[in-house]
Amino acid sequence: MTDYSGFEKALGYEFRDKALLEEAFTHTTYVFERGGGHWQSNQRLEFIGDSVVDLIVGCELYKMKPTEGEGYLSKMRAIVVCERSFAETARRLDMGRYLLLGKGEEQSGGADKDSTLADCFEAVMAAVFFDGGYEAAKSVILKNLSDTMQKAVNGEIFLDYKSRLLELAQVKGRQHSIKFTVTDERGPAHAREFDVEVYADDTFLAKASGKSKRDAEQKCAQEAIETYLMLFPEK
Repeated sequence: MTDYSGFEKALGYEFRDKALLEEAFTHTTYVFERGGGHWQSNQRLEFIGDSVVDLIVGCELYKMKPTEGEGYLSKMRAIVVCERSFAETARRLDMGRYLLLGKGEEQSGGADKDSTLADCFEAVMAAVFFDGGYEAAKSVILKNLSDTMQKAVNGEIFLDYKSRLLELAQVKGRQHSIKFTVTDERGPAHAREFDVEVYADDTFLAKASGKSKRDAEQKCAQEAIETYLMLFPEK
C-alpha cells in the first residue's frame, strides 16, 4: 500500500484504516480500467464528504458572525464550500500526487484538474469522518479551511469574480471594456471542458479552463483580477 505518512502529517490526521484513505484517492477511471464497479471509487465518500464539510463550515461561520443573517451565512459558506476552494487546498496538500487515475486520465493531466482534486478533497474529509468521527473531521476541516473562511468574511474572496472584475474595470480612472472569449471546447457532451481568455480592451489578462463556460469564466476572472490591478492601478 502507498505510504501516506507525509500526506497525513500535512493533513493533520493519522488514519487507523489506511484502506479508507486509499479509497478516497481512487478515481472512477482507475477502477473502470481494472473492470471494477463505480462503488469501489471515491464517489460514495465524496457524497458524504460534501455534507460533512458543509455542516462544519456552516457551524463555524455561525460562530464567527453571530449577528449576521441566513443570507450572509449562506453566501460565505458558498465561497468556502466550492470547487475552487477545495482544489486549492488539495494542491497545497499535494493530493494529486496520491491520486489513482486511469492511464488516459493521468496522461490528460487529471491529477491537477480542479474538479478531480475537489472531489478527492471531499472524499478524504469523509474518510476522516468515518475513521475518527465528527470531532476528528471538524479538527481537520478547520485546520485546512480556516484561512479560507477568514478571507471570505474579510471580503478578500468573492463568489462572483466575473462581476468583481467588471466592477473594477469601471472604477473612475480606469474605464475598460472586459471581454471573455471561449478559445476551445472539447470532450463528450457529459464531460465538456472549456478554455476561456479574458481581455481588458486589447490587453490580455488571463486564461483558464473549466467544466462549463461559466466555471471557466469565473476561474479566468479570478486570475485576471490580480493582473488587472497590477497593469491598471487606480489613479
